[in-house]
Amino acid sequence: MNKIKQYININTVIIALNMIIWAVLNIQGSTEDGRFMLMHGALYPESVIAGEWYRLITACLLHFSAAHLFGNMFAQYFLGDMLLKAVNGWKFFIIYLLSGVAGNILSLVVEIVTGAPAISAGASGAIYGIMGALLMVVLKNGGHFRGIDLRRMLAAFVIYILYGFTTPGVDGWAHLGGAAAGFLLTGIFYRRKQPPEDGT
Repeated sequence: MNKIKQYININTVIIALNMIIWAVLNIQGSTEDGRFMLMHGALYPESVIAGEWYRLITACLLHFSAAHLFGNMFAQYFLGDMLLKAVNGWKFFIIYLLSGVAGNILSLVVEIVTGAPAISAGASGAIYGIMGALLMVVLKNGGHFRGIDLRRMLAAFVIYILYGFTTPGVDGWAHLGGAAAGFLLTGIFYRRKQPPEDGT
């Protein structure tokens, strides 16, 4: 059993699940159709207020197009594997899942307050949670972790957060909520190993 666990990469499993769901939905209909996506678990304020809280999770597994899916999964592949060098699989899963939920909650609150509801979906809140988590890991390692330094990490973090707020059709609040959750959760879960491995 331990050998099996050694070869199971939770990040790869999540990526595969996202891809399978997207493929299955496109066989049934069009993921670029908002109503179709809403029927299959996308996030929408009225639906969540009506008690469909499961959408805070299911929306993290849905993508509107091949480009949307590829962009998110490409980033997750590299960032997720880097985070797995710092935390184990179950901690990774909790950080990923709760970051996605937190991002969706913040997005939902903003939409309700501003009166601008939208059908939304995507794993980006969870992926930004990984970014926030890596930022905390770098901080806890004195500004360096396996080739990542604090200055570069902060620059990338700021650029990607600003991208979310300045690009039409991109949910910057979901990104910010996910990143904040990942940062805070990793502050709880992560303990730097002493001495640091490989000089990191």
